[in-house]
Amino acid sequence: MRFGLVDTENKLRLFSGTAPERVLVDNHPVHFTMAEKRKGHFVVVLDHELSPFDLVDFEVEGKKHRAYPAGILEEERFYYEGPLGYQMMQDYVEFNVWAPGHQELFVELYDPRNLGAPEVIEEMSRAENGVWTCRIVGDLVGRAYRYRIERAGRVYAAADPYAPAAIGNSEFSYIVDLSRLEPDGWRDDRGPHLGSIVDAVIYELHIGDFSSSWTTNHMNRGKYLAFCECGTSNLLSGPSGIDYIEKLGVTHLHLLPFQDFSSVDEFDPEYNWGYDPELHNVPEGCYSLDPSSGESRIVEVRRMIKSIHDRGLGVIMDVVYNHTYRNNMSFHKLVPFFYHRLTDSGSFSNGAGTGNELCTERFMVRRFITDSVLHWMRNYHVDGFRFDLMALLGEQTVKEIECAIKAERPDVLVYGEPWMAARSSMRDNPFVKGSQKSSRIAVFNDEFRDSIKGRLDDESRGFVSGSGGREGDICIGIAGSTAHSPGISGFAEKPGEIINYCSSHDNMTLWDKLLKSCSEEPFETRRRMALLALSVVITSQGVPFIHAGSETFRTKLFERDSYRSSLLINELNYNRISFYSESFDYISALIGLRKKEPLFRLRTLSEVQNKLRFIHAADHLVIFRLAEQCREYLVMHNASGSSRSCSVEGSWNILAFGLRADPGGLSEADNSLVAEPFSTTIALRQ
Repeated sequence: MRFGLVDTENKLRLFSGTAPERVLVDNHPVHFTMAEKRKGHFVVVLDHELSPFDLVDFEVEGKKHRAYPAGILEEERFYYEGPLGYQMMQDYVEFNVWAPGHQELFVELYDPRNLGAPEVIEEMSRAENGVWTCRIVGDLVGRAYRYRIERAGRVYAAADPYAPAAIGNSEFSYIVDLSRLEPDGWRDDRGPHLGSIVDAVIYELHIGDFSSSWTTNHMNRGKYLAFCECGTSNLLSGPSGIDYIEKLGVTHLHLLPFQDFSSVDEFDPEYNWGYDPELHNVPEGCYSLDPSSGESRIVEVRRMIKSIHDRGLGVIMDVVYNHTYRNNMSFHKLVPFFYHRLTDSGSFSNGAGTGNELCTERFMVRRFITDSVLHWMRNYHVDGFRFDLMALLGEQTVKEIECAIKAERPDVLVYGEPWMAARSSMRDNPFVKGSQKSSRIAVFNDEFRDSIKGRLDDESRGFVSGSGGREGDICIGIAGSTAHSPGISGFAEKPGEIINYCSSHDNMTLWDKLLKSCSEEPFETRRRMALLALSVVITSQGVPFIHAGSETFRTKLFERDSYRSSLLINELNYNRISFYSESFDYISALIGLRKKEPLFRLRTLSEVQNKLRFIHAADHLVIFRLAEQCREYLVMHNASGSSRSCSVEGSWNILAFGLRADPGGLSEADNSLVAEPFSTTIALRQ
């Protein structure tokens, strides 16, 4: 495919293996100079001043090929900060879309019961900075619409990227009045307030996994409204659903993507994690009881979030702004080749592993992402965001998003993955480990994860599974990967920059990983290893993050990437709380201890340096002390197959021992503490 890009007022980038014979502007030849030849493209300079609205073609072997405005749109005169999408006025609806280029735009208005032909086609006029606008008189609530683009003799149809609602598997945007779609008590709804991100205990969960299992009696299986069901149970009369999570004691639910995604048919969905975004401002329809309705999914998401808030829990939204599911989506139809990064050969950059990264260096792309995140905060009361492949958003974009949303709500949680899936053509500095310093953004600590359990998905072992020499790395993680002391220093300035975890939706579950790497070990030993891994995460400085079901040894039968596997593989089996109630109670008690005791939630580097001291870190045993004023804790993580002891003066209240824990105390000990094989002991000096 040959095409070109207008990069400046007089410079073109032409993706062609053969040099151009002619360049035409508005069908008239213009003189040009070959400025540069690279592998995959030519750069030519014109003796003509271009605008994004000119018709620009180049000829190769007698055939015309189009050049589209791209780099030229990065000039400040094409920045637009006014309203986009539709705005409802008293007597009319105004539509605004940013789509500079040599083209004509129209709004097509539809009756949602008949999407075969538009009722109204309204021509749009070109306004400032590349915006197209029009007004349609009347109350249009409940109407579907899309943009019609006429360009180069072809007609394209595009949903509105800024619209808050859609129908028809995202083919049509939909006009709603969000103020009419509020569940009871919505205006008084608030998520939990946090003094610091380290006060959070995050539980990662897929909406479908939450309620689809045969082991729970949910009525609204796999749907948003399952989160509104109280009193559900497993087949053994144990708790399930939101009652289960509330009993566990976590503070926030991290929900895998529920932005509109295109990898499933909303009317007949197969399982998918949802990292395939289409319309970023619209709730996904496959989790709605009525995916044909533009209103239902909005009301149901709001009811879900309010129900979670009513339990005292926060909602963290897993968002995907680094790529789109397909190249030929609304962005590309409206402004071809502007919204996505390209390589030197003209192909779509593949840093996300999907071949279509968003070009977040560009102001209008960055503006869209920021507006979208604010939309979810304001209209859905979301309490935090986890950014998928955050490295690909770039440092400037991530920090501008942080400033915008923290100005709106200072305690909103912001964290993400400080890596990319493959090489990228991005021009901005990627947001990697270390980029979070001096910010209020946290990143996943994969170094600590691998130190705890070993490398992903193979047979390697980590600290909890008996690998020697990991004690120093475990100390770094316990200290929140901060500069605690010589030899114990990581990539963070303060604990709140670190998300500590030992498993997530990606890769094998913790239990499957331990079974693969320690298959010869008896069940009881592997159970202890799994609980030790979680206890290390929960008692470390930073933010603990728990993959749903880890506390009861969730398995996906060794599937490392279950993004489109069956529900049987991905379900949360709630019977396991009854089978492993002791383990559930143990993790719940450790979470309760962390929430009760600020020493496990230190906020500054100075606090970590002054209140955390390591006593021993060798021979599969890590011992550390947390102390201030009249409180002193001693924690022993024993990753060996034999009991270990530690001589300590005085009397101690044992809060955790073996596979039992109680923030109020289990027993007392004098002058010596013991840790059972593959377990954690926590003691408070009396």
